[in-house]
Amino acid sequence: MSFFTTNDLVKINFHDYGIQLNQPLILIGGYSSSEVTWFAQIETFVNAGYRVITYDHRSHGDSQQVDYGLTLHRLAMDLKELIDYLQLKNVVLIGHSMGAATIMAYEELFTDENVSAIITEDQAPTFFKSADWLNGQYGKTLTELSVFIDDFPKTRLTQKKLSDSVKRTLGHGMKPFDFKRYRPLLQNVILQDWRPELGQEKKPHLFFAGEKSPIFPAIHAQAARELQNNPNSEVQIFEGCGHILHLEEIEKFNQTVIDFLNKIKKD
Repeated sequence: MSFFTTNDLVKINFHDYGIQLNQPLILIGGYSSSEVTWFAQIETFVNAGYRVITYDHRSHGDSQQVDYGLTLHRLAMDLKELIDYLQLKNVVLIGHSMGAATIMAYEELFTDENVSAIITEDQAPTFFKSADWLNGQYGKTLTELSVFIDDFPKTRLTQKKLSDSVKRTLGHGMKPFDFKRYRPLLQNVILQDWRPELGQEKKPHLFFAGEKSPIFPAIHAQAARELQNNPNSEVQIFEGCGHILHLEEIEKFNQTVIDFLNKIKKD
């Protein structure tokens, strides 16, 4: 276990795997999760030739528990400080759920200049229902989003059954999360709209979505792709999956990521 300290004095837990000279790939978790949720990706990505970094957001996992900086833009600053601390260049960013939104906030603050590719997992650019997003047929009103926040701690995020070995690893590694204490962070996440930011993005972007996600309709991935400006960007829908594709379909997720990264290296 390693830590670095942010400029607002928060200790962030991280792990660094693989050969340091290899291209860095950072795995960024979702709200209430910890770095352990990426355990099934680390060895595969290291063996594929990447330097793999996992970490816990502030107030998540083994990082310091604090009541300040509970915004996406502060999480993006934490990510930037991790990249600077490790002196990383040409980074691949992979974010699940709030981790994907953290990438969008990072790009808004720091652009995608030091980014090689982006992979986002089951995170629409907006939670809101509006006439100019998915024909106004999906999304939530402010009142509905308040209910969503209340219900989130008891929402079943996966649709496919997780293997016993996955459950054991998560059971041993996951840390308790105080949903009430850190409710302000989720409130901040759901108020964002990253559609304009996607229009500014220039790097290849792979958009993942779960066909049966309890959070977003799967069609959000293609709609988001159409906002983005790179011919090498792609969409992958995981049939029968819920919100956590990298645990529900481990081998497919890992291979799809590797194939995408290999493809854009050739282009």
